[in-house]
Amino acid sequence: MKMDGSDMAGYLSAEEIKMKMRMSTGFLRFQKWLVIYNLLVDPRPLAEIARHTGLSESSVYRIVAEYNDAGPESVETIGDMGRKAWFQCAGGCSL
Repeated sequence: MKMDGSDMAGYLSAEEIKMKMRMSTGFLRFQKWLVIYNLLVDPRPLAEIARHTGLSESSVYRIVAEYNDAGPESVETIGDMGRKAWFQCAGGCSL
Protein backbone atom coordinates (compact mmCIF):
# COMPACT_ATOMS: atom_id res chain seq x y z
CA MET A 1 0.00 0.00 0.00
CA LYS A 2 1.24 3.48 -0.81
CA MET A 3 0.49 6.49 1.33
CA ASP A 4 1.77 9.99 0.97
CA GLY A 5 1.74 13.17 3.03
CA SER A 6 -1.80 13.97 1.91
CA ASP A 7 -2.99 10.80 3.66
CA MET A 8 -1.88 12.22 7.00
CA ALA A 9 -4.35 13.98 9.25
CA GLY A 10 -3.20 17.54 9.87
CA TYR A 11 -2.86 17.35 13.64
CA LEU A 12 0.73 18.53 14.03
CA SER A 13 3.34 20.26 11.91
CA ALA A 14 6.71 18.72 11.11
CA GLU A 15 8.37 20.98 13.70
CA GLU A 16 5.89 19.92 16.39
CA ILE A 17 6.53 16.27 15.56
CA LYS A 18 10.30 16.81 15.80
CA MET A 19 9.76 18.31 19.25
CA LYS A 20 7.65 15.30 20.26
CA MET A 21 10.45 13.01 19.04
CA ARG A 22 13.02 14.88 21.13
CA MET A 23 10.81 14.77 24.22
CA SER A 24 9.58 11.19 23.84
CA THR A 25 10.37 8.68 26.52
CA GLY A 26 11.00 5.18 25.34
CA PHE A 27 12.10 3.75 22.05
CA LEU A 28 8.61 2.62 20.95
CA ARG A 29 7.18 6.12 21.21
CA PHE A 30 10.17 7.54 19.36
CA GLN A 31 9.69 5.00 16.56
CA LYS A 32 6.01 5.90 16.23
CA TRP A 33 6.85 9.60 15.97
CA LEU A 34 9.59 8.76 13.46
CA VAL A 35 7.06 6.98 11.23
CA ILE A 36 4.68 9.96 11.33
CA TYR A 37 7.53 12.39 10.67
CA ASN A 38 8.86 10.38 7.72
CA LEU A 39 5.48 10.18 6.06
CA LEU A 40 4.89 13.89 6.56
CA VAL A 41 8.23 15.29 5.35
CA ASP A 42 9.34 12.64 2.85
CA PRO A 43 6.30 10.72 1.59
CA ARG A 44 7.17 7.35 0.07
CA PRO A 45 5.79 3.79 0.06
CA LEU A 46 5.12 2.21 3.44
CA ALA A 47 7.61 -0.57 2.70
CA GLU A 48 10.40 1.99 2.40
CA ILE A 49 9.37 3.78 5.60
CA ALA A 50 9.20 0.41 7.35
CA ARG A 51 12.72 -0.45 6.19
CA HIS A 52 14.00 2.99 7.27
CA THR A 53 12.44 2.78 10.75
CA GLY A 54 13.08 -0.91 11.40
CA LEU A 55 9.40 -1.83 11.59
CA SER A 56 7.17 -4.11 9.56
CA GLU A 57 5.00 -2.62 6.85
CA SER A 58 1.87 -3.63 8.78
CA SER A 59 3.15 -1.85 11.90
CA VAL A 60 3.77 1.33 9.92
CA TYR A 61 0.28 1.14 8.43
CA ARG A 62 -1.25 0.61 11.92
CA ILE A 63 0.67 3.54 13.40
CA VAL A 64 -0.48 5.85 10.61
CA ALA A 65 -4.08 4.62 10.81
CA GLU A 66 -4.19 5.10 14.59
CA TYR A 67 -2.69 8.58 14.27
CA ASN A 68 -5.25 9.55 11.65
CA ASP A 69 -8.13 8.17 13.73
CA ALA A 70 -7.19 9.20 17.26
CA GLY A 71 -4.60 11.94 16.80
CA PRO A 72 -1.30 12.47 18.59
CA GLU A 73 -2.59 10.76 21.75
CA SER A 74 -2.41 7.43 19.91
CA VAL A 75 1.36 7.79 19.63
CA GLU A 76 1.72 8.30 23.37
CA THR A 77 0.08 4.96 24.21
CA ILE A 78 2.09 1.79 23.91
CA GLY A 79 -0.66 -0.73 24.66
CA ASP A 80 -2.26 -2.25 27.72
CA MET A 81 0.50 -4.74 28.45
CA GLY A 82 2.99 -1.91 28.87
CA ARG A 83 1.06 -0.53 31.82
CA LYS A 84 0.37 -3.70 33.80
CA ALA A 85 2.66 -5.56 36.11
CA TRP A 86 2.76 -9.35 35.72
CA PHE A 87 0.89 -9.83 39.03
CA GLN A 88 -2.00 -7.64 37.84
CA CYS A 89 -2.63 -10.03 34.96
CA ALA A 90 -3.52 -13.04 37.09
CA GLY A 91 -5.73 -15.05 34.77
CA GLY A 92 -6.57 -12.08 32.52
CA CYS A 93 -3.50 -11.59 30.35
CA SER A 94 -1.94 -13.86 27.80
CA LEU A 95 1.83 -13.72 27.79
